[in-house]
Amino acid sequence: MYPNLFLETFWRPDFRPQVFVAMSFSDTYENRFTDVIDPAIRAVSVDGVSLSPFRVDLSKTGDSILTEIIDGIAHCQMFLADVSSVGYDSKTAEPYRNGNVMYEVGLAVAARQSTEVLLIRDDKHKFLFDVSTIPHMYIDFTDPEVAQEQLRAEIESRLEARDFVADARVKLAIATLTAEEIRVLEDFAKFDAGAGFGFSDSGRVNFTATTALPRLLDKRLIWVCAIGDDGQPVYKWTKLGYVVASSLSVALPTAAWNRPAAETAVEPEPAGEGA
Repeated sequence: MYPNLFLETFWRPDFRPQVFVAMSFSDTYENRFTDVIDPAIRAVSVDGVSLSPFRVDLSKTGDSILTEIIDGIAHCQMFLADVSSVGYDSKTAEPYRNGNVMYEVGLAVAARQSTEVLLIRDDKHKFLFDVSTIPHMYIDFTDPEVAQEQLRAEIESRLEARDFVADARVKLAIATLTAEEIRVLEDFAKFDAGAGFGFSDSGRVNFTATTALPRLLDKRLIWVCAIGDDGQPVYKWTKLGYVVASSLSVALPTAAWNRPAAETAVEPEPAGEGA
C-alpha cells in the first residue's frame, strides 16, 4: 500500500506510548540500541505512561514490513533515527548512510511535525542537503551513560515542544467544522479529557446537537463510551477531539467580516416633488 493512501485511510488520532526507532539492523550497532537508545526512551513518560522503543525488525505481528513501518511512524509519540555513516563508497570514498533508514526518515518528515522527528549520528561528516534542516544531534556512543542522559533529555524536550494546534491533522479537523459542530464542541469544552458528557432527556437536545453529533463521531473527535440511565449516549473525547475543542478559541478567533449588501443597505428616502 502506498504511504499516502495508508495515512489518509487508516490514520487514527491516538498515539501509542512508543518511539519509532529507525536504525541499521546490523549487529555492529546493537550495543548502541541496548545501552543508549532503549533505556533513554524508557526513561521518558507521556501522560504517566513510560514509552518503549518500536523497531520493525523486533515486531512480532504478521503484517508486511512496509505496513508496519508506516503504521508505526504514524502512531508513535515520536520518530527517532540513527543516521550515522555506515561505510564509504568504494569509488568516491565518500561516506554514506543506511538507505532503508533514510527512506523511513522521508516518511516521518511527510507525516509528522518537525519537533516529533529526531535524527542522531556519531559522525561529523558533511550532512545530506535534503535533510540538513531536520533537527539532529551528535552523540558519542562510546560513553553510554552520558549519551543515554543526553538522548533522554532531548526526547523529553521535543515532546514538550509539540504544538498540537499546528499539527496538520488538527488544522484539517478545525477547517471542516460546521457552525453546529462548533457550538456543540464549545458546550463540551468544559469537560476534561477523561470525563463523560452528553445531553439528557431534559437537556438541550435540539436540532443543532442531533445534526452535529453524528458528524463529530465520524470525524473521531468524540466516541460513545456508555449509555446513561436516561437511555442517552455518554461521550468522551478522543485525543484529537480534546485538542480540537481546546484550540477553538486560538484557531478560530473572532474576526470582523463584510456582511452581504442586502443586510446593510439603507432604504432610500422618497424623492421630493419635481425630482
